[in-house]
Amino acid sequence: MSRKDSPPGTGIGQGPAAAIQPGEAPPLSDHEKVILEILVSCKTSRTQAQLSSASGLGRGVVVGALESLREKGLVIGFNTLVESYAARFPGIEV
Repeated sequence: MSRKDSPPGTGIGQGPAAAIQPGEAPPLSDHEKVILEILVSCKTSRTQAQLSSASGLGRGVVVGALESLREKGLVIGFNTLVESYAARFPGIEV
């Protein structure tokens, strides 16, 4: 199945992050900026607890920021024993 033939919402360039054009930065809240800056500066993924500790933000705020950043295509979650997160860079196909 080629990208052209893939079901809606499953291919590259689809979903909420698709509305962001190359060279455009999506609008970020202050909490999202803090979490994204931490993830970009790390060489490995981080858990919600680690992000909460590093940012000084409450766990609920971190979870909300991560969900929003995932919707914007700026963060990826890893389904490990304890879910962890890393920054991803839109426009770079993997």
